[in-house]
Amino acid sequence: MSTPTPGPRVIIPNTSKRDLIIGLAIGLLIFVFLGMGIMHMASPVTGNKVTGIIIGRQFTPFKERQVTFSGRKLEETREIDGEYVFKVRVEFENRVYEVPVEKPVYMTKKDGESLTFIRPPSEQH
Repeated sequence: MSTPTPGPRVIIPNTSKRDLIIGLAIGLLIFVFLGMGIMHMASPVTGNKVTGIIIGRQFTPFKERQVTFSGRKLEETREIDGEYVFKVRVEFENRVYEVPVEKPVYMTKKDGESLTFIRPPSEQH
């Protein structure tokens, strides 16, 4: 008895050109979607920035020590004299905001100067 010899092998492709094009199109759409998301995250905040004129200054003295940790490691300790606040009048809203600032900004800005700040989180849209 002789074993029959197999015929020539036929290779059937497991994907068609149509499947390849659909896969590439879906991959490209995902890539574009992610790219647009990253570009949107990098854009500056526009609708929540407000500019007004400083009409008053307020300093509330209280000693405070701020301690910053990174994991279990002490990163920074600094003393704070108190709270520095500007009263800023925004003309187009006909409103006065109390804007907390750092000491260097408080020392350099004077009444009548312009100040741009971001709205409080409760009012952002």
